Amino acid sequence: MNVNDEREYVLLSWKWSYNKDILRFWGTLTDDKEERSYSGYNVDTDSCERYTKQELKERGHLFWEGQKLHELHRDESYAIKLSDLLVLGRKFSVIYI
Repeated sequence: MNVNDEREYVLLSWKWSYNKDILRFWGTLTDDKEERSYSGYNVDTDSCERYTKQELKERGHLFWEGQKLHELHRDESYAIKLSDLLVLGRKFSVIYI
C-alpha cells in the first residue's frame, strides 16, 4: 500500500466513545490512489486513515494547535499530525486521557 509522506495527519475524536476516555481516529487507511475514508472510527493509529493538510482544510476540519487534551471540545474532531501525538503523551493505539 502506498501512503505518501504528505499524508501525515489523522482525525481524532472521542465524541463517539462510550466512556469518553478513549480517543477514536477516523476511517480506515487507504492507498494514495483511493478515495479517503471519512467514515467509521478506529482506535489503531497504524490502520486509521491519514490525510494531507490540504485535504483537511478543504473539508473545514479543526486543527490541533498545541492545546492540552482537557482544553479540547469533546464534541469536536481535530486534525493532528501523527508525530504530534507524542506531544500529548506517548503514541499508543489507544490513548487514555
